[in-house]
Amino acid sequence: MNADELRSRMDDDVVQYLDSVVDMYNAPFARMMGIEIVSISKDEVVCEMELRPDLMNSMGRGHGGSVYALIDHTFAILCNMMHPCTGQSSTVNYYRPAQGKIRSVARPVNRSKSLEVYEVRVFSEEGKLIASAMNTAFVLKV
Repeated sequence: MNADELRSRMDDDVVQYLDSVVDMYNAPFARMMGIEIVSISKDEVVCEMELRPDLMNSMGRGHGGSVYALIDHTFAILCNMMHPCTGQSSTVNYYRPAQGKIRSVARPVNRSKSLEVYEVRVFSEEGKLIASAMNTAFVLKV
């Protein structure tokens, strides 16, 4: 996806962060996992990922690490878009097996000068909740 297509998925209030979003979209791990950005606003990032055969566990379901990769990258886009952060902690609950295309939605719970907390939910194509996470980021002083 090029910068123009990414820009078309961003709300007007965050388009000034396009360069940062392009960098995060092009992160080698995210590209390898096949994570795609659906939409970006100041208070929500939505991403999707197709669970390919190489992302499955031994039982033919989406590997928990694959689901977490989508959670972590969606969280990373939202918390790093306006200023640099680094992940401090994450708590994940898995509710049902993942298959096919999954979608994650990240939203802020609390933002402050030093710590930010985000909730990320992962849904199946049918809209069923697959997993949820609470992620904390430490705001870097640059």
